[in-house]
Amino acid sequence: FYTILCIVGALLWLHVQFWTPVAVWQLPLNFWYMIAGTITADVLYCFSLVLIYRKMEMAAAYPMMRSLPILLTALSTAAFGLGSAIGWIRGIGFITVFTGALLMPLKNFSQMKISTYFDRKMFYVLMAACGTTGYTIFDSQGIKIIRSLYQDVSSVKISLTYYSTRTLLLATTLCICCCFMAEARKVFKEYWHNHNFYPVLAACCSSLTYILVLISMNYVTNVSYVQVCRQLGLPIGMLAGILILKEKSTVTKWVGVSIILIGFAISFLAR
Repeated sequence: FYTILCIVGALLWLHVQFWTPVAVWQLPLNFWYMIAGTITADVLYCFSLVLIYRKMEMAAAYPMMRSLPILLTALSTAAFGLGSAIGWIRGIGFITVFTGALLMPLKNFSQMKISTYFDRKMFYVLMAACGTTGYTIFDSQGIKIIRSLYQDVSSVKISLTYYSTRTLLLATTLCICCCFMAEARKVFKEYWHNHNFYPVLAACCSSLTYILVLISMNYVTNVSYVQVCRQLGLPIGMLAGILILKEKSTVTKWVGVSIILIGFAISFLAR
């Protein structure tokens, strides 16, 4: 599914390669190191998801996958001196968002215990979180390299160029991986014969979404702010689930969303 999604995304934005003012294949070697890093991290994320879906309950795994990168990205940028310092007040805001994300999938407060989130399979969640953290940081550095060389080019054009290049190489890498996996080849055929267009629709949505993420990286002093903002998808997704999919509204969902919004307020109103 994710490979088809990436192929469609690559085809949708292939035209950028023909009109971008950025001479992609003349970019310095350190840019290609960032591309190699982000592809490696994204592939790690994909294979971690496969293991998670097979071996774990999503009720426990999903909130950890979404929330752990908030802290991992902040810690990584601080450790490697990437971007400006976050500050302790904003750090509290990040932790607050993290806490709210952990609450949202629970049916009731009695489920909020260590055993719900930590077991021997949590290693797969950590792998997925590291993948998300990795490609976020590598992407931000890749964008930064292009921007330093093409200061007169708009952030939109820079981000579109980066996304088109990244997705072309990621789709190629995933296709090579799938060629060596019998199960993946079988699923490819099933999608084709059943005219399953969900990956195509997902590609349209996800490509537009991640392009916005890349554009936002041009305007922050630390990519951790982008990572935490992506968690706005949790309350939006919850409301969509309740209103459109008629999912059950629970107290833990509303408390979790409230905590997330408080965390956002602390993170972005702090001086």
